[in-house]
Amino acid sequence: MLIRKSKCLLFSGLMAAAICTSTSVTAATSTTVAAGNVSGWVRNAVLAGPAAASTSVTIAVHLALQNTAELKTLVGEVSSPSNAQYGHYLTTAEFAGQFAPASADVQAVQSLLQKAGMTNIQVGPYGAYVSATATVAQLRTAFNISQNLYTYKGLTLRANSQEPTIPSALAAKILFIEGLDDSGLLRTPSHRSEVIGNLVAPASAGASAANTSLATTSASTSTSTVTPPPVAAGNPSPYCNTYFGGSSELVATLSTAADVYGTAIPWLNCGYTPQQIQAAYGFNQVAHTGKGVTVAILDAYASPTLLADANRYAANHSLPPLVLGQNFSQIIPAGIYSVSPSDPCGPYGWWLEESLDMAAVHGTATGANILYVGSTDCGTSLTLALHNVLYNHLADVVTNSYGYGGEAIAVGQQASDDQAFMAGSAMGTTILFSSGDDGDLSQDNGVASGAWPATSPYVTGVGGTSLLLQNSSGAKKEYGWGNYRDVLADAQVNSAKSVTTSGPTQITAYGATFDDYAFYAGSGGGISLLEAQPAYQAAAVPLGLATTLNLSSGYTEPLPNAQRVSPDMAMVGDPYTGYLFGETFTIAGSATLDHGCKAISATEEYCENAEGGTSLSSPLMAGVIAVMDSKRADNSLPPLGFANPLLYKIGSTSNGVTFNQSINQIVAPSQPTAVLRAYAANLELARVVTISSVPFLITTTTPFALEVCGIAICEGLDDIFNFTSLSSAAFPPTTAGYNDVTGLGVPWLPVLINQLH
Repeated sequence: MLIRKSKCLLFSGLMAAAICTSTSVTAATSTTVAAGNVSGWVRNAVLAGPAAASTSVTIAVHLALQNTAELKTLVGEVSSPSNAQYGHYLTTAEFAGQFAPASADVQAVQSLLQKAGMTNIQVGPYGAYVSATATVAQLRTAFNISQNLYTYKGLTLRANSQEPTIPSALAAKILFIEGLDDSGLLRTPSHRSEVIGNLVAPASAGASAANTSLATTSASTSTSTVTPPPVAAGNPSPYCNTYFGGSSELVATLSTAADVYGTAIPWLNCGYTPQQIQAAYGFNQVAHTGKGVTVAILDAYASPTLLADANRYAANHSLPPLVLGQNFSQIIPAGIYSVSPSDPCGPYGWWLEESLDMAAVHGTATGANILYVGSTDCGTSLTLALHNVLYNHLADVVTNSYGYGGEAIAVGQQASDDQAFMAGSAMGTTILFSSGDDGDLSQDNGVASGAWPATSPYVTGVGGTSLLLQNSSGAKKEYGWGNYRDVLADAQVNSAKSVTTSGPTQITAYGATFDDYAFYAGSGGGISLLEAQPAYQAAAVPLGLATTLNLSSGYTEPLPNAQRVSPDMAMVGDPYTGYLFGETFTIAGSATLDHGCKAISATEEYCENAEGGTSLSSPLMAGVIAVMDSKRADNSLPPLGFANPLLYKIGSTSNGVTFNQSINQIVAPSQPTAVLRAYAANLELARVVTISSVPFLITTTTPFALEVCGIAICEGLDDIFNFTSLSSAAFPPTTAGYNDVTGLGVPWLPVLINQLH
C-alpha cells in the first residue's frame, strides 16, 4: 500500500506560487517532488503531442552549493568599494573548501543517473553539477514526468509539465535538472543587422564528416572536413556616412517630407571602425590596453574560421595579431566544426556572433588575451560551458551576447544560474550579458520586462545606444537605441542628395490615416519579474521603474516591492550606427550579395559589413572592463570583479549632452531624429529609420502610444514602455541618470579608469 504525504509552502510576492513536496513511503526508496523545474513558457504553449521516446538529450543536475547565505554575503563584501574586504577574492581552492556540495550528494546523483541507464555521466567543477546523455524514455521513467512537444513562438519544443520526482535523500540538494525541456532553443544571440538577407548553406553543402580528431583547444581545420561557411548575403545601401554632421555628411533631400523628419535626412552609418569606437569612448586617450587580462567570449558552436577572420580583421584595421597559444586560446568540443547548418540552434547565426564578439573585444582592448569558449548547442551544453568558466575562474571578464526573450524560465534555472554568477563574483570575475534587442518585450510577451540572464542581480546587463559620431576626435551625439521604420512610397533614389517619393507609407485604422512606422529593434531592458531589487540599485533607479508592471494592453499594475531593473550600462548597439566586423562566407557570385568581400579561395571570401545589437554592446563593455583591469593590475589592485556596486556608486555624472565624465547618462534627442536606408539592388526601395524617436501613432498594434506620449513625436521611445526621457506627467524625465533602455549610461574611459575604488 502506498501512503502519500504532502506539504505545501506558499510564497507570496510578484510571482506567487505554491512549492510542494510529496513523500511516497514504500518499502523501497522514498521520493519527493523537486519544485522549480517547469519552465514558465509551458503555461502559454500549445500541446502538440508526445516527444519521441528515443530522442537523445543532454541533461545536467545542478546541485545546491553549501553555505549559500555566506556566499551571498561574501559577494557583497568583496564587490563593495566601501567594504574592507573589497577585492579580497577567493581562490578556486578556497571556494571549493567553503562552498562545494558534499561529495556524498554528488555520488548519489551519479548513482541516480546510472541506475536510469544514462551515459556519458560527468561531474562538473567541485561537483556543482552532474551531466549525462539520456533518452526521453529515460527521463520519463527516472523522474516520473511527461515529455511532450509544444508549439511556442513559432517553435516546436519538448517540455515537462510536471515537477520531477527525486529520492527524498536528495531533497534540497538538487537545485535544478536542466535538459528536461528545450528551453535552450529560446536562447538566441543578440545581434541585429540592417542588411536584408538570410545566412544560408551553399547548395553543395551536405552532411560533413565527423571531425573527431579536433582537440578541445585546437583552432586548426586543415586536416578535417568542416561545414562550409554560409553564402554571403550582403545588400548594401548605395550611400552611407562615415560621420554625422559636418561638410562631409551625406544628406538626401526628399521630394515630399517624411512627416516630422522633414525633407533633409542623412544616410545611415557605413559601419564604425575600431579606431572610431576607440575615439567615441576614449580608449585612444588611455595608455592601458587590457594587457595581462583575459576576456572570455561564450557562444554556442565554434566558427571554423574564427581566428583567421579575427586576424584578417586585425590586419585591415591596424590591430595587433592574435596568436594561438599566446594571446588567443579556445575551449571547444571535438567535432564541433562539422555541425550541420540545419542544427536547431542555427549555427550560422552563432558564427556571426562569434566573429562580431572577437572584433569588438580585440578592437577595444587590443592588448587583452581572448579565450573563446564554445558548446555543442544553445541548451544545456552552453550553460555548462559558462559554468565551467566561472567555477574554474578561467577569465577575468566574461562577455555573453545571448539571452532569453523574457524571463519565462524555470525557477530552478534562475537559482542555478545565480549560484554560478555568485561563484564567479566571489572569485573576481566580471560577468556581462547583453540586455536583448527587442525593446521592452511588451508586444512579444504581453508585459514589459527585461530578459534573463541580464536581469540577474549578479551580472552587469549591457544595453544598446545609437551612436552619431561626428568626427575623429570622438565628438558625438548618443541616444537610447530604438528603431522604427517606414518604407517611402513611390521611391526613387536619384543620387546621394536626391530621393523622389510621395512620403512615408500610410495605413488607415481607427478612423484615421497615419504613417506606418513599425518597431524593428531596440535595447532590451525593464523590470524583472523574478528578482528583487539589489541594494546597489535602490538609490539610482526611479521607484516607478522598479515597482510598476506595464502590460501590452496599455494598463499598469503596481507592485508591493521594488524589483531588479535592467540594463546597468550601455554602449553602441544600433545596427544603423553599427560596427564593422569580418567573417568568411561562401562566394555568392553576385556583386550585391558579395558586397564588402574579398575572395580568399576559389569558393570562399572574407567580408566586412556593419552589425549591431546588444551583442555588440556587451563585448565592447568587456573591452572597457579589461582596460580598467590592466590599470588596476599596474596599481597592484585586484581585478574589478562584480562591477555593479562600483558602477552604481559612481553613477551618472553628466547631463546627457556632454560625454566627458565617468558614466554619462543618455537622454532623448531634442528633436525628431532619423536616418535614410536604401538598397543598391533596388533603387526604388528606401526607408526612413528612426533614431530614438517615432511619430505618435505607430501601427494598429499600438494605438495607445498617443495616450502615453501626449505629444506629436515620442522621443526616447524604445518599443512601448521603455523611455530614455519624456516631457510628460506620466513619464517624467529621469533625473537620477538611470533609465531602462541604457541603464546608468555610457562609459568615458579616460575618467572611468581612474575610479579604482
